[in-house]
Amino acid sequence: MSPDAEHDAALYGHGVSAHEDGHYVHIAAGPWSTRYWTGNPDSLWAEERADYWIASVWGRCGRGLTWKSGPSSATTPRSCPTCVLSDAAISARHTRIR
Repeated sequence: MSPDAEHDAALYGHGVSAHEDGHYVHIAAGPWSTRYWTGNPDSLWAEERADYWIASVWGRCGRGLTWKSGPSSATTPRSCPTCVLSDAAISARHTRIR
């Protein structure tokens, strides 16, 4: 793991993206934001009528994270291969012309 990734992991922690079903544990790139969803009582779907708290943050790889997590281990999903790279390597991947 690069020093940049270790620094961000120590400051902001780890998270999982709801869009990829938790296949990777990502490193958060900034502080987590938390907001309260009051729900929509007129909705046809029960999950939209309920109120709940939402926590979110951007991962170092650019993916939006919605669930806090611990670091990857033998019993949890593996680390995101992009999140563990240095800031320069991530920037180079995002600006590469294909």
